[in-house]
Amino acid sequence: MEQSRLAKHIQLLSPRNRDRFRQFVYSPYFNQHEKTAELLDLLLENIDQPTGTLDKKTAFRKLFPGQPYEEQQVHNLMSYLRKLYLRFTAFEYMEQHRYQEQLYTMEAAYNSHQFDILTNRSKQLQKKLREDLVHDNDYFFTNYRLNHVLGYYSGTYFDRSETETFQQMLDNLDKYYIVEKLRNCCHLTANSIMMNTAYDFNFLEELLEHMEHNWPQYEQERSIAMYYTILMSLRDGDNPQHYQRMKQLLAEEMNLLSELEGRDLYSFSYNYCIRMINTGYSEYQLELFQLYRQGLKQGLLLEKGKISEWDYKNIATLGASLREFEWTELFLNEYRDKLPPHRQENAYNYNLGNLYYNKKMYNEALSALLLVQFTDVKYHLSTTFLLLRTYYALKDTEALLSLIETFRIYVIRNRKMTTEQKRGYTNFLRFDRRLVVLKHHASTYSKKDLHTELASLAEKIEAAPNVINKYWLLEECRSSAQVAAGSGQ
Repeated sequence: MEQSRLAKHIQLLSPRNRDRFRQFVYSPYFNQHEKTAELLDLLLENIDQPTGTLDKKTAFRKLFPGQPYEEQQVHNLMSYLRKLYLRFTAFEYMEQHRYQEQLYTMEAAYNSHQFDILTNRSKQLQKKLREDLVHDNDYFFTNYRLNHVLGYYSGTYFDRSETETFQQMLDNLDKYYIVEKLRNCCHLTANSIMMNTAYDFNFLEELLEHMEHNWPQYEQERSIAMYYTILMSLRDGDNPQHYQRMKQLLAEEMNLLSELEGRDLYSFSYNYCIRMINTGYSEYQLELFQLYRQGLKQGLLLEKGKISEWDYKNIATLGASLREFEWTELFLNEYRDKLPPHRQENAYNYNLGNLYYNKKMYNEALSALLLVQFTDVKYHLSTTFLLLRTYYALKDTEALLSLIETFRIYVIRNRKMTTEQKRGYTNFLRFDRRLVVLKHHASTYSKKDLHTELASLAEKIEAAPNVINKYWLLEECRSSAQVAAGSGQ
């Protein structure tokens, strides 16, 4: 019984929310069925006990002592309790939105012709909106619904020629739509860049053209300006002014953004730096690391107490590559339990392997990486790339060439990678194979010829437009070339 979906949902509630749910179930307004409340108490008593402590027959005996067992009665009680749980989550969600209850009160008062309540509550809500510095989607949608009710109330009972309220209704509806349209286009455009996905962004081009021609109307609305800037950074990535504007927002205007918008702004700023790093601009590494540490301090990397496995990976990778070994190890251990439970082991083992690699503890790195399961494309790509570098460091040419070929076939056959991603990885593997072969057969070259071959390879890598982890290939080519040149003197 503890393995039912309902029991698992209740188990995930915090102690405070378990108590609130119990109060909800015991409220006669929501529930007048005594046995349903007793079932909840029974579940709460046993939910954290070992599996099998409370089966259906045991529950029935405690709920209906002395009666012959009827499984259907247990099913019915579970069904009643599940419906109450769903209502409870809806009420809790409503309370998280700062204006939702007031809007429902106003709209209910309008529908029931209780106009004194409507007038009183609308004045209070208007005052709160005037004082609100955060103009996000909730703000615009609340303004739209407020003016919708007031406009039709006034038009029906007072002055049908009054236009100001209706104009505010339309303006706020437009702003709500623009924020939502831009926000979703930002997330889905980023998804299209990272994964092999495509979306039809209806009306987006028309919207952007409208905004450009009427920019003074929108630039003072921080939410709209922010998501517009983010979208431009995705569509016009070669222009750094969009990223600089995002940095300015992070530094100066976070108090004008909601928590969700703050997280989005950090997330897209991180991703911009990551794209720049992946295309060879290594100077963005330190900047990205500083952004992450700032985000951790402000709590914007945690959502409901959990950190994304990809943020965890990016932070650990940066810390290790910047030789912040002590800080990185503390971070890995401190935030391990804050990862999604089903991802903890994979994320921890991969990032521990990466830390060991950067500390030049190559055998320890291999031991950790072999524990990583390839649950998705990202883990496969990241782990294999790190294995390639580890074999390279260990000078295990046979294992390295075998892995290069296996990885090349995987990339070619993978349907979830974009064409550009495939080209970036196949270019890397082609250059990596040439580098490995050169170093393996170094003894067959004169020192001068080996230096020339390595320098030539570095020039080709530098000139190639799309090479994943180009900076690593260049570093290895040049360091090997310098060794060859030094040996020849």
